[in-house]
Amino acid sequence: MWRFVDADLIDGAYSTALFHSIGRHVGSGDSDETILFWRVKRPALYLGYHQYVEDEVHVDYCRAYNIDIVRRILGGGCGYCDRDQVLFSVIGAQSGLIPDNIQDAYSTVLSGMLIALGSFGLKGEVDPVRNGVFMQGRKISGNAQGRFDGAVMVNGSFLLDFDFDTMDRVLKHPTMNLRPDVQTARDGMVTLSDLVELPPVDSIKQILRSGFEEALDIGTYEGTISDDEERLALELTRQYASLEWTYRMDNKRAKRKNV
Repeated sequence: MWRFVDADLIDGAYSTALFHSIGRHVGSGDSDETILFWRVKRPALYLGYHQYVEDEVHVDYCRAYNIDIVRRILGGGCGYCDRDQVLFSVIGAQSGLIPDNIQDAYSTVLSGMLIALGSFGLKGEVDPVRNGVFMQGRKISGNAQGRFDGAVMVNGSFLLDFDFDTMDRVLKHPTMNLRPDVQTARDGMVTLSDLVELPPVDSIKQILRSGFEEALDIGTYEGTISDDEERLALELTRQYASLEWTYRMDNKRAKRKNV
């Protein structure tokens, strides 16, 4: 049995701190392996651990429209998120059900997305090059992976609807990790609302939860964040919300250039 937690609407910085905290506790054996769902209260751009803000983000636009820029602990590329996405983190112990091989880990976890899409009568596929879930060449789920402190996690998004115009304005390379021939995010991405009449978001979450259960061959129970996890998450939120953390790679590069 894994724990299932739906944090629902939370801030971008807190969300990164929360799955980081859960990962530490799962890795140490203090918490059960966990499937975490959330949505962002206000639009947020999640930056990969090794990326540079100045290379990826139109910062002035983000400031003008109150869009958070959050550097996550996981690798991978940028992802623009709003509340019309269900975001997830599947967090297991290393040497557990999630395979050690990176591509096998994606295949195992993201097969849960494929099962969920199948519940809507849709057929998707995992793209091993772009590490996402695609439908007829258009992305419906972007994903990232990380391993630290004895835990392994696969994170991702499920596009229920989407503000494609804003994504094109926020990111300097909005078509990165899409088909090479697309000119805009709208051309290379698809949402659930494009394909079916959207059921209530809670129903969608239950379908996605069931998909992960089947993919991992597990059961889940309704869980909550422990006091220790919450304490560490609040502590880490200060880090994730800081400009020092957000611009850590940019600042390192600037120092190298000065030297």
